Amino acid sequence: MKVVALRKAKALKGNRSRSYQLVTPDTVGAEQMIVTVVEVLPGGSTPPHRHGPEVEVVYFILEGRGEVVSDRDKKAVGPDVAIFFPSGSKHGIRNTGKGKLRYLSIHVPPYDIESLYKSWEGALLVLGG
Repeated sequence: MKVVALRKAKALKGNRSRSYQLVTPDTVGAEQMIVTVVEVLPGGSTPPHRHGPEVEVVYFILEGRGEVVSDRDKKAVGPDVAIFFPSGSKHGIRNTGKGKLRYLSIHVPPYDIESLYKSWEGALLVLGG
Protein backbone atom coordinates (compact mmCIF):
# COMPACT_ATOMS: atom_id res chain seq x y z
CA MET A 1 0.00 0.00 0.00
CA LYS A 2 1.18 3.53 -0.75
CA VAL A 3 -0.31 6.75 0.64
CA VAL A 4 0.13 10.11 -1.07
CA ALA A 5 -0.86 13.34 0.72
CA LEU A 6 -2.23 16.07 -1.54
CA ARG A 7 -0.08 18.73 0.13
CA LYS A 8 3.08 16.71 -0.69
CA ALA A 9 2.12 15.71 -4.24
CA LYS A 10 3.93 17.01 -7.31
CA ALA A 11 1.80 19.68 -9.02
CA LEU A 12 1.78 20.58 -12.70
CA LYS A 13 0.81 24.21 -13.31
CA GLY A 14 -1.48 25.07 -16.24
CA ASN A 15 -3.75 27.98 -17.24
CA ARG A 16 -4.74 29.29 -13.80
CA SER A 17 -4.76 25.67 -12.67
CA ARG A 18 -2.74 23.03 -10.85
CA SER A 19 -2.89 19.27 -11.29
CA TYR A 20 -1.75 17.36 -8.20
CA GLN A 21 -0.25 14.01 -9.21
CA LEU A 22 -1.54 11.51 -6.64
CA VAL A 23 -1.55 8.07 -8.27
CA THR A 24 0.73 7.78 -11.31
CA PRO A 25 3.43 5.43 -12.58
CA ASP A 26 6.01 7.88 -11.16
CA THR A 27 4.44 8.49 -7.74
CA VAL A 28 3.30 5.00 -6.70
CA GLY A 29 4.18 2.72 -9.61
CA ALA A 30 0.58 2.53 -10.90
CA GLU A 31 0.37 0.45 -14.04
CA GLN A 32 -3.30 0.82 -14.93
CA MET A 33 -4.36 4.39 -14.08
CA ILE A 34 -3.60 7.99 -13.22
CA VAL A 35 -5.52 9.82 -10.47
CA THR A 36 -5.05 13.56 -9.96
CA VAL A 37 -6.83 16.39 -8.17
CA VAL A 38 -7.10 19.48 -10.35
CA GLU A 39 -7.76 22.99 -9.02
CA VAL A 40 -8.80 25.69 -11.48
CA LEU A 41 -9.08 29.35 -10.46
CA PRO A 42 -11.92 31.52 -11.79
CA GLY A 43 -11.43 32.16 -15.50
CA GLY A 44 -8.96 29.28 -15.82
CA SER A 45 -9.29 26.16 -17.90
CA THR A 46 -7.86 22.90 -19.11
CA PRO A 47 -7.86 23.38 -22.89
CA PRO A 48 -9.65 20.79 -25.04
CA HIS A 49 -7.25 17.89 -25.70
CA ARG A 50 -7.02 14.16 -26.45
CA HIS A 51 -4.92 11.49 -24.76
CA GLY A 52 -4.91 8.89 -27.49
CA PRO A 53 -7.30 6.27 -28.78
CA GLU A 54 -7.17 4.00 -25.71
CA VAL A 55 -7.44 6.41 -22.72
CA GLU A 56 -10.81 6.73 -20.94
CA VAL A 57 -11.25 9.71 -18.60
CA VAL A 58 -13.54 10.48 -15.66
CA TYR A 59 -13.84 13.85 -13.92
CA PHE A 60 -15.65 13.99 -10.56
CA ILE A 61 -16.45 17.55 -9.48
CA LEU A 62 -15.58 18.12 -5.82
CA GLU A 63 -16.17 21.86 -5.54
CA GLY A 64 -17.15 24.84 -7.69
CA ARG A 65 -18.85 25.36 -11.05
CA GLY A 66 -17.61 24.79 -14.54
CA GLU A 67 -18.36 23.93 -18.13
CA VAL A 68 -17.06 20.71 -19.66
CA VAL A 69 -16.65 20.26 -23.39
CA SER A 70 -16.34 17.00 -25.28
CA ASP A 71 -16.01 17.14 -29.03
CA ARG A 72 -19.02 19.37 -29.91
CA ASP A 73 -20.97 18.94 -26.65
CA LYS A 74 -20.96 21.41 -23.70
CA LYS A 75 -22.47 20.93 -20.24
CA ALA A 76 -22.59 23.02 -17.08
CA VAL A 77 -21.38 21.04 -14.05
CA GLY A 78 -21.16 21.44 -10.29
CA PRO A 79 -20.32 19.45 -7.15
CA ASP A 80 -21.00 15.72 -6.88
CA VAL A 81 -21.22 15.15 -10.65
CA ALA A 82 -19.21 12.58 -12.61
CA ILE A 83 -18.35 13.12 -16.28
CA PHE A 84 -17.16 10.24 -18.47
CA PHE A 85 -15.15 10.92 -21.65
CA PRO A 86 -14.86 7.88 -23.95
CA SER A 87 -11.44 6.90 -25.24
CA GLY A 88 -10.19 9.13 -28.04
CA SER A 89 -12.63 11.97 -27.31
CA LYS A 90 -11.48 15.59 -27.17
CA HIS A 91 -12.36 17.10 -23.79
CA GLY A 92 -11.66 20.07 -21.52
CA ILE A 93 -13.10 22.08 -18.66
CA ARG A 94 -13.22 25.72 -17.63
CA ASN A 95 -14.12 27.41 -14.38
CA THR A 96 -17.28 29.49 -14.83
CA GLY A 97 -17.79 30.22 -11.14
CA LYS A 98 -16.55 32.86 -8.71
CA GLY A 99 -14.61 30.38 -6.57
CA LYS A 100 -12.13 27.59 -7.12
CA LEU A 101 -13.17 24.58 -9.24
CA ARG A 102 -11.75 21.29 -7.85
CA TYR A 103 -12.17 17.91 -9.48
CA LEU A 104 -10.81 14.41 -9.32
CA SER A 105 -9.42 13.27 -12.68
CA ILE A 106 -8.99 9.57 -13.47
CA HIS A 107 -7.29 8.24 -16.63
CA VAL A 108 -7.15 4.58 -17.67
CA PRO A 109 -4.62 3.50 -18.85
CA PRO A 110 -1.86 5.93 -17.82
CA TYR A 111 -0.27 8.31 -20.33
CA ASP A 112 2.57 10.87 -20.25
CA ILE A 113 0.81 13.72 -18.42
CA GLU A 114 3.89 15.98 -18.31
CA SER A 115 4.13 15.93 -22.12
CA LEU A 116 0.50 17.04 -22.31
CA TYR A 117 1.19 20.02 -20.04
CA LYS A 118 4.34 20.89 -22.01
CA SER A 119 2.24 21.00 -25.20
CA TRP A 120 0.23 23.90 -23.73
CA GLU A 121 2.43 26.95 -24.44
CA GLY A 122 4.38 27.77 -21.29
CA ALA A 123 2.03 25.76 -19.07
CA LEU A 124 4.33 23.24 -17.39
CA LEU A 125 5.82 24.19 -14.07
CA VAL A 126 6.48 21.36 -11.65
CA LEU A 127 5.98 22.23 -7.99
CA GLY A 128 6.54 20.11 -4.88
CA GLY A 129 6.66 16.33 -4.94
